[in-house]
Amino acid sequence: MEELYREESSTKKDRKIIAGLALLVIAGFLYDEGVNYYNSGRINIMAWGMYLCFLGLWIWRVAFGYTLIIYREHKLEVISHGLGIIRRSYVVDLTHAESFTNRYVKSFFRRTKISHYIHRYNSLDPNQQRLLVFTEGKNNNRLAGLLFKASDEFVRQLKRQLPDKYIEL
Repeated sequence: MEELYREESSTKKDRKIIAGLALLVIAGFLYDEGVNYYNSGRINIMAWGMYLCFLGLWIWRVAFGYTLIIYREHKLEVISHGLGIIRRSYVVDLTHAESFTNRYVKSFFRRTKISHYIHRYNSLDPNQQRLLVFTEGKNNNRLAGLLFKASDEFVRQLKRQLPDKYIEL
């Protein structure tokens, strides 16, 4: 497939510092629970579970980068890459797009019949959060929403592909 436009997720230094501090806090909590286990011999399952969930959430929201690609064949591909070994791809057929917005406003889309949202963005990315609504399923009868972060230039390129589907919020 021939690419029209490609964009990588980006991060700023101040956001990386905050993410690093958050990771240190999570590591401190895990260390403290390890010391408590070593001293008492009893494991606090709730605390370990909660801190491991925080660590998993941190990895999901911070440790992954994303590549957005618009293809000439009316396809949008989002490639997730992280931890050096994980690489996943998600492709949306733009011919099934219902709409897309320059920014995601939760209160506006709460009233819609979107069955599920697909989150494909890094929380450290300073770009605005966008939404692409499309149909999926056997008969293309279910609405889904792809949440991603992209630059204004990416939105302009996508608008060229779907000029009648663009909603400015």
